[in-house]
Amino acid sequence: MSENTTEIKISQANLSELDELHEIERLSFSPEKAASYEAFEYRLNKFPQWFFKAEYGGKIIGLIDGSSSAQPYITDELYESGGEYDDNGANLLIYGLAVHPDYRRLGAAHKLMEHFLNAAMAAGKTHVSLTCKESLIGFYEGMGYSSHGLSESVLGNVVSYDMELYL
Repeated sequence: MSENTTEIKISQANLSELDELHEIERLSFSPEKAASYEAFEYRLNKFPQWFFKAEYGGKIIGLIDGSSSAQPYITDELYESGGEYDDNGANLLIYGLAVHPDYRRLGAAHKLMEHFLNAAMAAGKTHVSLTCKESLIGFYEGMGYSSHGLSESVLGNVVSYDMELYL
């Protein structure tokens, strides 16, 4: 596809879009790694300021979500409701970046990340981190992240790596 990324619009997600957002998550991650419906509902209620969607042609095609935290890296407890969210924390943890399989390679992931990082800087955050599979390290390095090594997170029995970016 050769569509222009300027047609992709990024905005804050809201609870009324929960079903569509969770479906993208489900299509993008293995059942063991995908966030639960309840976790998405919790995030949209508890820290909606860190949950954004990408739209193309009026359809939600992607998402990025996370939370502020005093801790610098993601641990498995943070993925579910009741995690150690701290709005005053200097760190921003990205729980998920997902684009519907039918809309990949349009630049939505990069636009979502750019929007998220701009929001982080505007909020005074100094550090952003996420976890990823080894095969995605290069993708995130292309966005300016560097590898911090193996992650403590083993959600879904997947070996993950901590990626970080200082703002």
